[in-house]
Amino acid sequence: MKKCLMLITYGLLLAACCCSLQAQTGYLHASGTEIVDGNGDTILLRGMGLGGWMLQEGYMMGTASVANTQHALRARLSALIGATNTEAFYEAWRANHVSKRDIDSLAAWGFNSIRLPMHYNLFTLPIQQEPVAGQNTWLDTGFRLTDSLLSWCAQNHMYLILDLHAAPGGQGMDAAISDYDNTLPSLWESQANRDKTVALWARIANRYKNEPWIGGYDLINEVNWNLPGNTALRNLYGQITQAIRQVDQNHLIFIEGNWFANDFTGLTPPWDNNMAYSFHRYWAYNTQSTIQGYLDMRQTYQVPLWMGEAGENSNVWFRDCITLLEKNNIGWAWWPMKKIDNISGPYSINKAAGYQAIIDYWGGQGPQPSFTAATQTMMQIAENAKIQNCLLRRDVVDSWFNQVRTDTVRPFITQSIPGVVYAVDYDLGNNGAAYKDAVVANYQVSSGTFTAWNTGYSYRNDGVDIEATQDAMNARGYNVGWIENDEWLQYDVLVATTGAYQVQYRAASNQASGIVSLKLDGADISQPLSLGNTGGWQNWQNINQSGIILTEGRHKLRVQVRQGGFNLSSLGFVLSGTTASVPASFLSGVTADAYQVDLNLNKPMAAPPAAPGGFRLYVGGTEIPVTQVQLHPTDTRLVRLTTSYELEAGDVITASYAGSAVLAADGTALQAFTQQPVSNTLRTNLIIPGKIQAEAYYFQDGIQLENASDVGGGQNIGYCDPGDYWLYQVRVQQQGIYQVTYRVASQATTGKMVLQILDEATQAYVSLDTLVIPNTGGWQFWTSISRPVSLPAGEHTLRCLVIGSQFNLNWLDFTFVTALEDQWAAHGISLAPNPTAGSVWLRFETVDGRPVQAALMNLAGQTLMRRAWQVREAETAWDLSGLPAGVYMLQVRGEGGILFVQKIVLQP
Repeated sequence: MKKCLMLITYGLLLAACCCSLQAQTGYLHASGTEIVDGNGDTILLRGMGLGGWMLQEGYMMGTASVANTQHALRARLSALIGATNTEAFYEAWRANHVSKRDIDSLAAWGFNSIRLPMHYNLFTLPIQQEPVAGQNTWLDTGFRLTDSLLSWCAQNHMYLILDLHAAPGGQGMDAAISDYDNTLPSLWESQANRDKTVALWARIANRYKNEPWIGGYDLINEVNWNLPGNTALRNLYGQITQAIRQVDQNHLIFIEGNWFANDFTGLTPPWDNNMAYSFHRYWAYNTQSTIQGYLDMRQTYQVPLWMGEAGENSNVWFRDCITLLEKNNIGWAWWPMKKIDNISGPYSINKAAGYQAIIDYWGGQGPQPSFTAATQTMMQIAENAKIQNCLLRRDVVDSWFNQVRTDTVRPFITQSIPGVVYAVDYDLGNNGAAYKDAVVANYQVSSGTFTAWNTGYSYRNDGVDIEATQDAMNARGYNVGWIENDEWLQYDVLVATTGAYQVQYRAASNQASGIVSLKLDGADISQPLSLGNTGGWQNWQNINQSGIILTEGRHKLRVQVRQGGFNLSSLGFVLSGTTASVPASFLSGVTADAYQVDLNLNKPMAAPPAAPGGFRLYVGGTEIPVTQVQLHPTDTRLVRLTTSYELEAGDVITASYAGSAVLAADGTALQAFTQQPVSNTLRTNLIIPGKIQAEAYYFQDGIQLENASDVGGGQNIGYCDPGDYWLYQVRVQQQGIYQVTYRVASQATTGKMVLQILDEATQAYVSLDTLVIPNTGGWQFWTSISRPVSLPAGEHTLRCLVIGSQFNLNWLDFTFVTALEDQWAAHGISLAPNPTAGSVWLRFETVDGRPVQAALMNLAGQTLMRRAWQVREAETAWDLSGLPAGVYMLQVRGEGGILFVQKIVLQP
């Protein structure tokens, strides 16, 4: 794969998720668009590629700059330590790099398959070394290693997929991938190499034809060669397929496209009834549109897909990629399991002392190591490849099998207070759940720009930037750096004793910009603290803050960055006294809703007195009434003030306290404070009737913005995939029928969106309208589509939910048409009884003869019953007794649109 340009270091996490396959007697095979096992059950392959075992790429060994290919590395080693010791190193490397213990670990995490990258020269001689030209000498080494691996896979009920990663002569110009030597004829320049490739696959297939835990044959990895129309590739694939089928009709064949497995020109339709197409995926946006071409190919030719290789990115990218693939029923294999000094794989091989000296010598940057020292170093590298000697990156494993399924945060470690909280040991979990970082993944294939997600490439593989530190005090050898505004880190902590603590921030900076504060279980526990200029990025100082109240027990501690520009190594917590030694004081305030404000105090409080209890609230400097004072229902550090005044987004809110009756739980009196700011988090209401720009959402999941060339410019929503959505906070001025005009553009015919409204009572979204977006002629060729919807008055949440991919939306314009009550009166519509235990009657008193349609829907917008009739004093009964109790919606439409919308409550 295209990994040789990367300079990556890595960090990881262990998740407990076992999904082993049941023993079966058949073979993995294609069935329409699915891969199924011998029992006919669909199998979603979750695999790991064993890169670096049989074939060493330079970037995996840390030698890309001096020996990018395996043959170059081997030649340098032979010149340094001799051919005999070089062979001893490779024998030890192959013995240690993959063992049963490795495969047992992968199975325990949740993998059900292995992709084995094979170098042909472990199975047969290069054509230049054959004693008789045109004949094949078969070697035992590759088959012996494969046999052992297969037995370990079978014991764990895991499929083994054989991948010819280095074909005879090399199949691509990216030399490291296939060990291509440009001084010798490549696979595409030598008929003898192609003949050997065909013969090798025939040999492999004959050996494993009756092995049910062989998952299939991945014929040639990542071809990257100019092959017009891929004709030569198609011909070679056909010859290999024919040779395999002469001895093995059981196993699935995987076909990769040209240009790193992604160009399938000339490789369709499939030529075998038991094959799948395999694409690879690196550094692209994880959106539906980026894989739509493969999905179309799957559907058109009714053939399965497999994403055979991905990796070399951040945990966020890993999670998003797997989510995208599994949402579309595509199995996957990650890459690779082990590398020297890495953060993005599950295991990191420790760089032996002296190894860098060898690399420096090869690069002309240092003296030649002695024969003995170099030999010992290389044998230590081989020893370090054993799983028990590798560093486990638990955060990477967590991204595959925990973060992809839940936002639940897990401890990296539980840190004890009093004691030291190490900055780099923040919780395991998604960005925005365990930590918040501004840059979290590399999307260079899509964006054209390489982005370092962990700028220091050390310790962990999240967006948090970590580097080796020179701090000798209270450090794990690393510090968090490149810290930006509004980022944060969260820690699982166990507080031994309730009391007042002094916090010692271990920080370094060459500028006086850093400002931090602390939260405990979501509530502020400190005032903002300026960290100052320590004189350099590795000039470490303790910056102390006293009077921090912590309560006994297990908590989530968050370091909130108010202003970045500093490095952080650790936080030390020293118990300094009882809670009563610190006065009760105001820390911060925030709106809870349009009528409530939470005041965050520095310690747990006793029950407050009756309103106003000495508290005052102000909007724009004008006092508003405080009608109730109470403790927050789940956190007694928060005092909640209720007002009869409706607060709005944009209001400047402040709070004051003057009195002596408000006490903390330890008996200390709350200190007075005056006109302290309250953070106004209320969302701006968009007014209906009126135009809503698509980008005016307050929350979105999955979509992206781009510049619109429509009249008026601005931005539009795009890259829409099924399941993506965005939310608007609106204020509907009048209940009634509205004409909503959608401004859309598309180059496809698959776009579809549902406009929904949140039912506050049930917290479920009710569908208002389903919009099918046509092909408008291009992604920036805009057209307007108008449709009627019924909206209730008041403040509401609207959701646009994508159910069909590929369209753009620029704005929605709501125009008032008529009040519902006018329509009801005009048609004499009535509905009774409601609530009901069985049947409900719908009655029309008009005699105009116009057609009417009525639909009963659940809150997901699905139509359960439908009726149509000409209205002439019509009356109809709806029997609901067969439905489960709950809330339903009855919608009546006439020629002019929606006439009537009513919630129906069906009682048990």
